[in-house]
Amino acid sequence: MDALSKILCAAVATCMATAATAETQPAPLPAVVTTALPVPRLATVFEIKARLAEGHGLSRMLLETGVSKEDAAEAARLAAGHCDDVGGCSASFSVSRQVDAGLQLERVVLVSAAGQTVIERRHGRLALNPAAVDAKKTAALI
Repeated sequence: MDALSKILCAAVATCMATAATAETQPAPLPAVVTTALPVPRLATVFEIKARLAEGHGLSRMLLETGVSKEDAAEAARLAAGHCDDVGGCSASFSVSRQVDAGLQLERVVLVSAAGQTVIERRHGRLALNPAAVDAKKTAALI
């Protein structure tokens, strides 16, 4: 009986070990693995203030700062007509320097006697910001 009990004990222990390991192992879950490239981070932002005496020259000023030709031309096109020819306007623009690229124009704010115009980068392109309503224009409408 000793031999039979040893065999039975071994068989029962094997069955219990198999049942115990089957319960503790979780089922594998499918996982989505992506290899996306890291996005370059913003390194530096410069804010430059200037006075456009005759209401033009924004493009030349941006080019001298080091902004790309495309950004300077687009900003000048959007700013056309928003500065007074007689009194000019004050310009404040933000330029960022990316880690892996050159200077990029982020925002231009033109303030003249007629009001304020804001040009911002949205979805990778420069555009007028309709939400930046000038207080003088709002008071004139009321």
